[in-house]
Amino acid sequence: MSARAAELHSTDWLGVFYLTGGGASLLAEILNTPGASATVLEASVPYANDALSDLLGRTPDQACSATTARQLAMAAYERAQMLRQGQLFGFGCTASLATNRAKRGAHRAHWAIQTATDTYTFSATYDGDRASEEQLLLEQMWHTLRHCLITNNEPVDDALLEIHARANPQLRPLLQSEPYRLCLGDSDGRLLMPGSFNPVHDGHRQMLAIAQQMTGLHGAFELAVRNADKPSLDYLTIEERLQGIEDTPVWLTNTPTFEGKAVLFPGCTFVLGVDTLARIGELRFYQNHVDLLDQAMRTFEAQDSRFLVFGRKVGDDFKTMHDLDIPATLRARCNGVPERVYRNDTSSTEIRRLS
Repeated sequence: MSARAAELHSTDWLGVFYLTGGGASLLAEILNTPGASATVLEASVPYANDALSDLLGRTPDQACSATTARQLAMAAYERAQMLRQGQLFGFGCTASLATNRAKRGAHRAHWAIQTATDTYTFSATYDGDRASEEQLLLEQMWHTLRHCLITNNEPVDDALLEIHARANPQLRPLLQSEPYRLCLGDSDGRLLMPGSFNPVHDGHRQMLAIAQQMTGLHGAFELAVRNADKPSLDYLTIEERLQGIEDTPVWLTNTPTFEGKAVLFPGCTFVLGVDTLARIGELRFYQNHVDLLDQAMRTFEAQDSRFLVFGRKVGDDFKTMHDLDIPATLRARCNGVPERVYRNDTSSTEIRRLS
């Protein structure tokens, strides 16, 4: 029996654990201590690359990173929300420790803890054999669990890099299921450019500027914290994204679909690329149910939603809205921006790849 696991089980915390192999001894200690059902709602070890990608909804840019650990923790937290109400947390760990084959780069681990109010990320490096590295990681993870969930005042070991963000009360509803919007800056919500802005680049700013000129409206970015098929953005990630767009008004929302955005922002013109418009009109994004697609189209009409559509390079070709096969009711609500007015092939994905 583990005294520290028993101490965790005696708290009101309920959580989900996702660990990618390294650090799995934490689960063994927690589950082998009586009372584990008072703490653990679910635990999983997505060891294979495909398992990790399925869990996160996409292949991470780097499997062992602080960002991936935070995504795992957020996925775990959202799973906990689905399973139970209460004082919830998500725990995610990704590690690259000593093994029986040569490894590139330092042996390292990143783990994160997500709650309704806080995002914590911890990182450490190692130089030993597998057993010693596993034991040290286990001790460090317990140290941080006590720091975040049990004592709330135990200082963090100097050997760990800790990054912590506590959300102010205005941000916390973003992780709840009830539709919510929050404006940072001056915007009436009538002209919005949704995006992940990871990172923001000149193409985004040019699109919004052209949209303002074409509509005569004052525009803003819209950063959706929730995503239909990926974990929500954690508080640290929200801070990082906002740092890149401090010069532009931003709406934060928790509505992953354009149907939901239409309801949150009646009479809004949404600025988007042709690839996004294609997804709005594709049946597969409505569980392949025609009724759900038709319902979304009716919502756009009822809310007087409009779409200002910019062309984009897709593969080797530059596509515009005229190249798409979309419902006629959706096309009637769209205006296309000609290539001669705007073309910028910059991609956030390519920027991340090259950074």
